[in-house]
Amino acid sequence: MPTDDLPPAPPQPSPNGGIGQHLRQERLRRGLTLEQLAEKTGLSRSYLSNVEREVNSPTINTLRTIVDALGTTLSQLFHAVDRERRVLTRPHERVELTRAGVQGITYTLLNPNRMGSLEMMMLEVAPGASSGDNPHTHAGEEVGLLLRGELDYWIDDVCYRLQPGDCVSFDSSAPHRYHNPGTVPAVCVWSETRPRF
Repeated sequence: MPTDDLPPAPPQPSPNGGIGQHLRQERLRRGLTLEQLAEKTGLSRSYLSNVEREVNSPTINTLRTIVDALGTTLSQLFHAVDRERRVLTRPHERVELTRAGVQGITYTLLNPNRMGSLEMMMLEVAPGASSGDNPHTHAGEEVGLLLRGELDYWIDDVCYRLQPGDCVSFDSSAPHRYHNPGTVPAVCVWSETRPRF
């Protein structure tokens, strides 16, 4: 039978660590309907419903829009969980995020239930992908450990070619950007103070 005649496969939930459940709980706690949240965010009701049901994974910018409309922060959403989840994050509870307009880069929050100011994430950069030509700055400090692949990392206009096992540590106020020059994904474990997500 031609594949065009087959019904479309149902959407599969994205492994976004249960963020949809937390967003829904917060929306209901604030007495908002999906229609009201759609009006506040400018996003469609169906899209918000898919995010809550974890069919869609929101980009970082979209998630911030939703969280701002709910009058909370990402970390506060996760503070409502029990003590074990504040201390321990299982692999299926991680939160996966992408950046709007940036292809081939995925952030996975390893400690979305954090109580303090230290944020841990897994950063995966596809071959040829980069954070862009314009370096960025923000408050805090960063430490990154490359696990696999290679990564060119610019800090204050100095380029460092990272190989597996290499670690960079710097003040986040220094202009920084990165690019994967290799043929395999670059995978890093990254830690920041002054969490951004």
